[in-house]
Amino acid sequence: MITSSFLTRSLLYAGLSIVLWILYFQLLDVSALLTHDILSSSKANKGWISWVHELYPRLAVEKLRFPESFFLTKAHQLLLRFTWTSQVLLTYFSFSVFLFPRFKKIYAGLFDTCIQNKYIPYITTLLYTSLLLVVYNAIIEFNGLLYFSAFYHPVGIGKLLLPCLPSLAILWVIYGTLLTSIATTIFLPKKWFSASVAALAFIYYQLILFGFGKYDHGFSTLTYALLVYPFFLWKSEKKSFDTTSPAWSLVLIQCLIALSYFYCGIEKLFTSGAAWFYSDNLEQHLLLHDTALGLSLAQHEVLCRWLSFGVVCMQCSFIVLPFYKKSRYVLLPAGFIFHTAAWLLLDAGGWFNPWWAMYLFFLFPLQPQETK
Repeated sequence: MITSSFLTRSLLYAGLSIVLWILYFQLLDVSALLTHDILSSSKANKGWISWVHELYPRLAVEKLRFPESFFLTKAHQLLLRFTWTSQVLLTYFSFSVFLFPRFKKIYAGLFDTCIQNKYIPYITTLLYTSLLLVVYNAIIEFNGLLYFSAFYHPVGIGKLLLPCLPSLAILWVIYGTLLTSIATTIFLPKKWFSASVAALAFIYYQLILFGFGKYDHGFSTLTYALLVYPFFLWKSEKKSFDTTSPAWSLVLIQCLIALSYFYCGIEKLFTSGAAWFYSDNLEQHLLLHDTALGLSLAQHEVLCRWLSFGVVCMQCSFIVLPFYKKSRYVLLPAGFIFHTAAWLLLDAGGWFNPWWAMYLFFLFPLQPQETK
C-alpha cells in the first residue's frame, strides 16, 4: 500500500533528479566559455586553470592538434559523467534509506565474509607471480628509457616523488626491491610488510612510465589488488591460529575489479553514445592494427557490430559479480575470451593479461563471517 509518506519521498526524489539534470543542461553553456578560457591560457597561468594542466598534462600539446570543438565535447562528457554519478548516488541513497529499505538486502552482509586459511597461500602465490610476469623485464625497459631522459616530464604525485629521472643505479635498486619483495611475499611466513613494499615499488615503476607519457590502464586492476591485499595479509596473520580469516578486503578487490569493467563499458557509451552499436569502430581498429585475423574479421560487418554490442554488455555486466557469485561461470570465461581476442586481433597486450589474472579473486570460496 502506497502511503502519503512514501509518495512525498518519491516526489522529492523525482524533484531532485529533475533539478540535477536541469543544472546539467544549464552548465553546458558555461562549459563552452570555460573551455575557451582554458585553451587561450598557458600552463604558466596561476589559479584553477593551472590545475587543469596538472590533471590533463597532454593539453599543452593536444590543443595545437585539435580544434576547440574537440575539447568542448570532452568538457560536455566530463559534465555528463559528474551528473550521472550524482544521479546514481542520489538513487542509491533514496532507495536504501527513504523509499525501499529492503533494497539494502542486495548488499547487506557483502563484506561480512571470511575465507579458509588453507586458500591464502594459493591466492598469494598467484597474485605475486602475476606481478612478476608483468615486471620481470622492467630493468631492460628502464635502461631503454634512459636514452630518452630529455622527454621525461613527471605528472601528478610523480612531481613530488620523481621530479627527475633516477640514475640507472637507483633504477636497479627499485628493480631489486620489487623482485625481493615479491619473493619474500611468496615464500616467507610473514608477508604483509613485503607485500606493502611490492605495491609501493610497483607504483614507483608506473610513475616512471607515466613520466614518459606511457599511460596504460592495463595495470589498473592489478594495482588495486596489490594496494588492498596487504590489509588482508595483516588481518590473516593476526588470526594465524584460526581456521578462517576476515575476507572483507578480498570482497573489496572483487568490487574494484567489477567496477573497472563496468566503467570501461559505460565509458564507451559516454564517448560514443548509441553510435557505438552501429558504427564501424571495431572494423577501423582491426584495419588499423593490421593483423591477419583482424583483417579477416573486418570483412564481416554484421559480426563486428554484434561483437561491439557484446563487449559493452559483458563489461557492464561485471558489476553483478560481487553480488551473484554464479555469474562468474559466464562472465569470467567471457572476459578471458575478450582479452585473448584483443591480443590476437588488435595486438593489444600479450599472451598474459593482468586483467584476467585478477580473476583469481573470484575462484576461491568465501563464507559468511561467524558472529560471536
